[in-house]
Amino acid sequence: MELCADYQGHFIVHGRDVGGHARDYLTGLLGRNVRKSIGRIEEELPGSNYQGMQQFISDSPWDTEGLMAQVRQDAEAVLGRHRDSALYLDETSFVKKGTASVGVQRQYCGRLGKLDNCQVGVFACLGRGERAALVDFRLFLPESWAQDQERCRKAKVPEFARKHQTKAELALEMVRQARREGLSYRWVGGDEVYGNNRKLTDALDDDGEVFLMDISSTHQLWDRDPSGPAPAGNGLGRPRTRGVVADPKAVKKSSAQWAQIHFAAESREITLRESTRGALRAKIWVEEVWQWEPSDARARRRLLVVRQEQDGTFKYSLSNAPQQTTWERLAYMQTQRFWIERAFQDAKSELGMADYEVRGWKGWHHHMGLVCLALLFTLKERIAHAQSIPLLTVRDIVELLEIYLPRRSRDPDDVLAAMSRRHQTRKKLIDSARKKARKSKIILTK
Repeated sequence: MELCADYQGHFIVHGRDVGGHARDYLTGLLGRNVRKSIGRIEEELPGSNYQGMQQFISDSPWDTEGLMAQVRQDAEAVLGRHRDSALYLDETSFVKKGTASVGVQRQYCGRLGKLDNCQVGVFACLGRGERAALVDFRLFLPESWAQDQERCRKAKVPEFARKHQTKAELALEMVRQARREGLSYRWVGGDEVYGNNRKLTDALDDDGEVFLMDISSTHQLWDRDPSGPAPAGNGLGRPRTRGVVADPKAVKKSSAQWAQIHFAAESREITLRESTRGALRAKIWVEEVWQWEPSDARARRRLLVVRQEQDGTFKYSLSNAPQQTTWERLAYMQTQRFWIERAFQDAKSELGMADYEVRGWKGWHHHMGLVCLALLFTLKERIAHAQSIPLLTVRDIVELLEIYLPRRSRDPDDVLAAMSRRHQTRKKLIDSARKKARKSKIILTK
């Protein structure tokens, strides 16, 4: 695959080329198997080796960070340097059984919409209009993991990563990484997890980043700058550090309350973007507001963007964009975060993003890096054929590759042999689980 040749340097380990396993794994991710596990890839690809691919993904020290740095630059080449280029932040979850997979615990699983046993990854996506590429990721390590050194050791979590960071902190790291590497996005987008986090949005503001992020309906906002100087002390004891409301006319309400007061009379209908069903239009209301708490050194000016959805519900966002930014522009920015969700959908349904069978730190990062590379490949193909096949999708590309990528010819004996290997693997897992259960029972009875 030419794709692998372009990234070959990242698959040289101590002078040994492991690019063949990368080629096989990527070919499997771009194949039509419903489940793209290593076992299924090995069954499909002539010349592939299960043990070799397993070691390549789980333990081989090839350069994931270097790979992703090149993915970012290649994505920048096709998506950057445009007024509509943006960096989106979002998380996605991976349902897992047991307690051994790195970072797994019972936590909110967005995929299921409820608490469940899962891993969570925070991702950055470079987008421009409907085109998007996943360009960075961080595995969320819960406090229960960060505080358990033995558990981290077994999952081979590097020493530097054995610390708990919030999703917002991981997101800020990725934004700063992207900017250091020269990515030319115009704003940062995110959902409520990130928009409600004042530390994140204030840090982005201080870094000179423009952001537009969703917030909750209960997010508290002022209608004017309420902040004043900190009260002077009397010279005795510690000086007072809490600010005061300087303007007694300043009013604080939730985003939903402000919309309830003003939206009906002041909103206007705006075309958001073109969709497959024609122009997507919605009612929008924008107002200057302020964020401030008594402990803050100063108030922060923001623009509240409220959109009424087709079902009558409201979407609330905050931005630090310049005051002269048009309502049309803000409405466009608000709708674009949809494309990172579409990137997750394509990566999971077509490219095996959630089909990995590894438990350790390195394996998780290796798999996600190769999924990002596969997604970038499909993006480049869609761009290359935009004139001749304007509606080309990731699924279409996967189906076309079924014709061109190598596949193992199979007869009944091959199918039965593959089935036997799967049954042997399944039996080993069952035997292992029963052995652990017996050990636990013995310990409990002592």
